[in-house]
Amino acid sequence: MIKQTSARNILSAKRNLAIGAIISGSLVTLPVMAVQLGNGQTAFNYPPRLVKATTSYRSPHTPATYYFTLVIPQNAGEPLGAVTISQRENSDTVSFDPSRSRAFLGSRFARGSEIPLASIGGEQPNKPGEATIAFDPPVLPGTTVTVALRAKRNPSGGIYLFGVTVFPAGEKSSGQFLGYGRLHFGSR
Repeated sequence: MIKQTSARNILSAKRNLAIGAIISGSLVTLPVMAVQLGNGQTAFNYPPRLVKATTSYRSPHTPATYYFTLVIPQNAGEPLGAVTISQRENSDTVSFDPSRSRAFLGSRFARGSEIPLASIGGEQPNKPGEATIAFDPPVLPGTTVTVALRAKRNPSGGIYLFGVTVFPAGEKSSGQFLGYGRLHFGSR
């Protein structure tokens, strides 16, 4: 009698664990809705993270590509619609070549497929050192994406900061500043 009771308890515990795993797994896959602000704008539930900023060449006055890698969390709530990279004021201003900029899945050294771009804006007269990349289609949550901006030439030596702001898909989206990507130019 004791052995039967123990066996039933073990089977019951295993069944409860299996049911719990099925329920928790299905809850993870439920869609997450984006935050709707009072003014009708959409924002991320959990914004992407800037995980790395690198450059193809560190030598001053050399053409280079600047790579900004972002991770869009699974629970972001909205796909990534656009990214703005903006140089923080410094002694030299970077000029971007929008026609040679691109984006792809993965990181700089683990590239996936290229992501089509809706538009690349940059070098507006009132915003030197800034470029905006819009994705077409937007990049889905749960994805790592790298934006590769082509600089016509690196600035003079030193440390330069590039602010990264992300926008969820949609016309009324609210930008989220992620922080600065730090690039060092020179011999060190």
